[in-house]
Amino acid sequence: MNLKRTVCAILAASMLTTGVVLTQSTASAAESNQTSGAAVTEEVSAASYGLASEIKNGNILHCLNWKISDITAELPNIAAAGFTAVQTSPIQAHDSSGNWYWLYQPINFWPGSDLGSEQDLKDLCSEADKYGVKVVVDVVANHLAGNHSNIPDELKGDDCWHNYGITDQNCDWNDRWQVTVCAIGMPDLNSENSTVQKFVRNYVDQLKADGVDGIRWDAAKHIALPSEGCQFWPAVTEGTGMYHYGEILDSPGGNGAEVIKECTKYMSITDNRYSNGMRENIKNGTVSDGFGGWSADGVSAACMVYWAESHDTYYNHQESQECNTYIINKAYAAIACRNGSQALYMSRQGSNNQHGTAVYGVKGETAAAFSKEVTAVNHFRNAMGTKKDWYVKSNNCAVITREGGGAVIVKGDGSGHVEVENGGGYAKEGTYKDEISGNTFTVTKTTISGDIGDTGIAVIYDSSDIIDTNTDTNTDTSTDTSTSGGSVNIYFDNSSYNWDNVYCYVYTTPSGENKKWPGVKMEKDAATGLYKCNADSVKTGNAMFSDGNNDDSKRYPADQQPGLAIGGSSKILKANYVWEDYKEEVKTESDKPSETDTQTTTDTQTASDKPSETDTNKEISVLMGDANQDGKINLRDASLTLKAAVNKAKLEGAAFVAGDVDSNEKITAADSLEIQRYDIGYPSNVIGTTVKKAV
Repeated sequence: MNLKRTVCAILAASMLTTGVVLTQSTASAAESNQTSGAAVTEEVSAASYGLASEIKNGNILHCLNWKISDITAELPNIAAAGFTAVQTSPIQAHDSSGNWYWLYQPINFWPGSDLGSEQDLKDLCSEADKYGVKVVVDVVANHLAGNHSNIPDELKGDDCWHNYGITDQNCDWNDRWQVTVCAIGMPDLNSENSTVQKFVRNYVDQLKADGVDGIRWDAAKHIALPSEGCQFWPAVTEGTGMYHYGEILDSPGGNGAEVIKECTKYMSITDNRYSNGMRENIKNGTVSDGFGGWSADGVSAACMVYWAESHDTYYNHQESQECNTYIINKAYAAIACRNGSQALYMSRQGSNNQHGTAVYGVKGETAAAFSKEVTAVNHFRNAMGTKKDWYVKSNNCAVITREGGGAVIVKGDGSGHVEVENGGGYAKEGTYKDEISGNTFTVTKTTISGDIGDTGIAVIYDSSDIIDTNTDTNTDTSTDTSTSGGSVNIYFDNSSYNWDNVYCYVYTTPSGENKKWPGVKMEKDAATGLYKCNADSVKTGNAMFSDGNNDDSKRYPADQQPGLAIGGSSKILKANYVWEDYKEEVKTESDKPSETDTQTTTDTQTASDKPSETDTNKEISVLMGDANQDGKINLRDASLTLKAAVNKAKLEGAAFVAGDVDSNEKITAADSLEIQRYDIGYPSNVIGTTVKKAV
């Protein structure tokens, strides 16, 4: 798309626990320097759904055969399910109508077909920006349809075509040259021709101008590379600032691994052998032994695109038609949680699943794509960001662990109790709740154990919010319950939230007193109107709030977010999620107001310590950059500051001071950028320091 997230342009890959990637690769200096308020809003939208900010760091929903308007209508659900991008079918005009495969027999290179007009595409891209969802368009550039009466005149010359009489029926698939010049059912464009390259590049530029973020290149293995005397790929991909991936089925011919490595200079590529192998293994009650196909041959894993099934396995070869959602979702889970690679989830069309009967323009099924297990896997993928992964087959389970994070476990057959290897020791030790079944999993340095639910998949993670679901809430009898200066209490101002009930869940990591979710019910104090509970036994722990009914809209922090640091002193959660110290009043008999002086309150200060009527501000210590007041400085603070900059959140008191790192009395995107820079190692004379400020 045209608008770029400038606050992210300088960063290397990094991700929040929520899955908010405040990063962007610098494809070109021109793109990196584009700025706009709308660009910032897009990043905030992605943050609210926990989506990755780059396609290569997330997963893709393949809306095969969907009308463009149908994709637009489903964007809220697509974002909520954790898909970073949507992929359309080819939208070039085509030679005939009806069956789905006509979409892959185009007659030109400009947007607009029976699936929707160019304006429909613009509308999709504009609406997708609001949710942080990226748009990938399938492009057919290897060939055009057989009837050349209606193709552009400039492409009708013989020099624009390969005319060697080689077809998919007589091609030697081990001969790389034959693979690049054969006609696969339609006349093969001469990709070496500069006119052909110009037409395709103009189409790419037009898609970008319409707001498209990425291209899927159909039949990519049939187009030659620069080492083979063809400049097509650099001509159509370089300088676009877009995401590109190419369809390469089986071997590209010749020295396959070397061909693939050269391809990845320009795009990511599909690994159908590994993808299909994972699905077939799961269909047979087991999982794959290895971690990849082309990546095992030395190709970067960051350039892989996997799938549980594709339109070829479902419609053309019909390999995956007999696989139900249970099998497909398990295969997807095993490949969609990996570091670097992307995964494609195809929306099936339902009963019209035969090669000759499936038609385009029919919206596919969404129940499987938006299921709890697929959503949980996508959220895991987004949350883990660029953490290293480790794949191991253990006790007939595919176990994918992420360094310092969590794990996805796919059981080859059935459900039930598993004890598997903690590959690389990557998953952080602790007790976790499976995001799908809610079952408890225990992670040690070497093992992961727990009960997998009926989906056959478990998703466990969150390096900060480790919970204990046991009824025995006191797991550490050595916990220091003494409190200097009085009890530590937690307060909740419900005046702006209006929850029917307020619960506080408190915990410490890695051990200590962990309340059973949702924690203790807070009692309303009649004098202050605040809800209150005691936290002496976890005064150095963390707190979370909810209404006790698992309503995500009535919970703070959100699911998969760490709790709020208590920090050894009484705290209050005020309006707009402001978390700060609370100065508790201590009254004596002599302090009580008289009947004629009902407005007087007395705290532990002496008379000389109390502020005068003209000096009501108090001075507190503030850790600069710690906008969410959890005692740490990281991308969560940058995200919150960015939301505040565009009025999606409000910072008050100590939180405002901490977020205003340039001390100009305003929260701006510049403050967020400085916190991001600090998080990846840039030095700062301000961020990370503790200052005294009057608030």
